[in-house]
Amino acid sequence: MFWNRKKKLPISEEDKIWIDEDLNWIKNEFGRDHFMEIRTVTPTKNFYERAFDGTFNDAEFILERTKELMNIQNVGMRLEFFTDSPVKMADGTMLTMPADINDRWESVSGTYENTEDRTIISIETGQLKNPISLIATISHELAHHILLGENRIEENDELLTDLTAITYGFGIFIGNSRFNFSSYNTNGGYGWEPSSQGYLPEQIIAYHGLAI
Repeated sequence: MFWNRKKKLPISEEDKIWIDEDLNWIKNEFGRDHFMEIRTVTPTKNFYERAFDGTFNDAEFILERTKELMNIQNVGMRLEFFTDSPVKMADGTMLTMPADINDRWESVSGTYENTEDRTIISIETGQLKNPISLIATISHELAHHILLGENRIEENDELLTDLTAITYGFGIFIGNSRFNFSSYNTNGGYGWEPSSQGYLPEQIIAYHGLAI
């Protein structure tokens, strides 16, 4: 009978090994007591008390509130914005971003830049209409600061960065923004197309919640 079958992890043994290694590194780096005090952040007014209206001020609010939740203090950060959507120029031509082999736009949700005299987080403007995606992106970029900006690692590691954001309580946002669906229409037709955000597959995000 199916209920007598041996339970299997939703991830491969190879994935389990590197996730466990990264989580052990995080626990050793920050201390177990530190993470025992961290709460799971939820998309409620208990954590983000604001009526979002898709403006730049929303992103500024989320940045400052997320810094507070991730215990990032006394660090000045500048928030900038960019767009990956085609832009109509004054002469009527369209300025577009490079397309990949499937003729889709190459896109990133956000970027982190840290130099001796400035720290900049840049956000793709399309996320302003989706607070869940925006919070996921900003928590990820702030995790870059915790790892790279505080000199905890020397080389960028996107998977470790996602794990760090999740360990700081943002797993709901990272997981829910893993896949997004948006509408499109061409030549009178319409439909829905998926887009992905983040670096960890959903099964690894789920396993992370069991492992810590």
